[in-house]
Amino acid sequence: MAIWWWSWAPATLQGLPINWQKNLENLIKPLMAIQFQLASKELPLILVKAELKGKNKSRLVTAIVDTGATGCVITEEVAKEMEFAHLEVPSEEKSAHGIGGAIPIEFVRADEIRLDKAVAKRLRVAVMDMSMIHNQFNLVGISQKRKVEMILGFPFFKGRKLTIDYSTRTLSLK
Repeated sequence: MAIWWWSWAPATLQGLPINWQKNLENLIKPLMAIQFQLASKELPLILVKAELKGKNKSRLVTAIVDTGATGCVITEEVAKEMEFAHLEVPSEEKSAHGIGGAIPIEFVRADEIRLDKAVAKRLRVAVMDMSMIHNQFNLVGISQKRKVEMILGFPFFKGRKLTIDYSTRTLSLK
């Protein structure tokens, strides 16, 4: 039986029924692969271009990929421009605490967040002042022209296989 198996097993997917080929190709190839940039050598944050979609608007933003972030975040300016639906949350969720202390946050429902072919719809997104990130950029000499408007956190990547290849600066999702 093993001889028969190896005698017909193709080195590629050719020779398999078409529906098997397509299913196997979908398991093997990533949903998407894009190039990313690092903010700088001193601050090696992964930066990508993500697309936000609202009811009647679409916009590209520069986003930090932060797989450790428990949520996705956008700036106040982006939230206003995109006109995302405002969400009511309990008072204990209306501030974020970090090294710099507490900062107020609000929540909106993003209609769609797209990173190449990877799409998340109707995600709850925090809205907050991201000036602390820009201040860090300034401290290490990153141009103020490089403005981050979003953090892509765990909710976007949940249920997907994320591969970060620093040697080719490629981010792949399955």
